[in-house]
Amino acid sequence: MESNEDFVRTDGSMSTRTRVLIGLVISLLLSFAYLWFFGFQTLIALEAGYFARRMPVVKLAPAPLTDLSVSLSAGKKLSYFGYEFVVPWDDVDQARTRMISDNKAMIVFQSGNSLSVWHGSPRAFLNTALSNDKIDQSTLRRVVGDEALQSDYALYRTLLDMTPDNIHPFVSPSDAAKRALLLVAKRVCMPTGSESGVFTVSAGEFSGFQFGRPGNPSGEVSVRLFSDSSSFNFIFHQAAGGPTVISQPDINRILRTLH
Repeated sequence: MESNEDFVRTDGSMSTRTRVLIGLVISLLLSFAYLWFFGFQTLIALEAGYFARRMPVVKLAPAPLTDLSVSLSAGKKLSYFGYEFVVPWDDVDQARTRMISDNKAMIVFQSGNSLSVWHGSPRAFLNTALSNDKIDQSTLRRVVGDEALQSDYALYRTLLDMTPDNIHPFVSPSDAAKRALLLVAKRVCMPTGSESGVFTVSAGEFSGFQFGRPGNPSGEVSVRLFSDSSSFNFIFHQAAGGPTVISQPDINRILRTLH
C-alpha cells in the first residue's frame, strides 16, 4: 500500500507525482467540459475547413472592384427586356444572335465571344426555391433568416458573406449547423469562373455581384444584378484564342450604360 509520503512530503509540499496526477485530472475535466460545450461546433468547424480546402471558392467574400475604368471603343446600343445598354464591340453577328426564351437572349459576336442576358423578377431565384416541394419553407427561413428572404439580392448577400472563418467552436450548435449549410449553399450558387474573384458592382438602379475576373481560365464572367423591380444576369464568354479579349473596362461599359 502506498504511503502518504508518496503524495505529501515531510515538509508539507506535494510530491511531483501528486502534481502530475492533479494536472492530469484537471486536464481531463477541462477536455470533458470543452467537448460538452463546444464539441459539436468544433466538429462542424473542422468539416467546414475540410470543405473549404476542397472548394477554395467558398473562402471568397465580395470585394469592391479595383478597376472602374470604362472602355471608350466603338460600340453598339442594344435593347432587351425594356432596358438599353451599350456593348463595347460593333461586330454583333445578327444571324446567330437570337432570343432563347421570353427572358433570355444570346448575343453572339463575330469574334467568337458571346453574351447571354437573362432577365427576371427581383425574387426569381427565391420564388423558384420556395415553389419546390422538397424545400421546407420554415426550415429555409430558420437557416437563412427573414432578411435574406426579402429578395434575391439579400439572399445572395447572405450566402456570399458566409466564409469558413464564420464557423468556429464559440457559436451555438444551431448557429454552427446553419452556417455550415449556408457555406454549402454558397458553393452551389457560385457560377463558373468565381474562383478568380467575387466583386460588388452597381449599374444605375441595380446592385449586385460580379463572379470572376476577365481572362480567368474558364473564359466566363457572370454579373448578377438586382433592383426593386427586376434582375439581370449577364454571362460573358471569351472564345479561346479569339481576336477580341473581354476586359474589365468592357464589362464596366455595359454596367455604366444600363438603364
